[in-house]
Amino acid sequence: MAYTDSQVFSATVATTSETSLGTVNVPSGRSYLITSLWAGLAGGGTYRIAIDTYPSMQGVRIANASDPTNIGANPPYSENISVSGPAEITVYCSNISATSTLIKCNMEYIDSAGATN
Repeated sequence: MAYTDSQVFSATVATTSETSLGTVNVPSGRSYLITSLWAGLAGGGTYRIAIDTYPSMQGVRIANASDPTNIGANPPYSENISVSGPAEITVYCSNISATSTLIKCNMEYIDSAGATN
């Protein structure tokens, strides 16, 4: 049985260089359908996802909001990206300035293998 889940990535970043916020592992025999992405970068900037099984994917998006704590004010990007495991999904961000800022990214997905109880 499939179910909807999400991951929140968070970091305080003080550089304009691309920074990894974290990785989600898709287990073997399962698939994740990414349905939305949202990121708030206090100073503005871009974020992207990288999927190791899609090496040519660009995945870059402009930050949805300048307030990383208020997802309701700015809608997420709707997505339809299917990732079959084993795979790794990594989230990166790039600040517009080198000022120390809080960054949060939310990735919602449908997991193909829910509870079996």
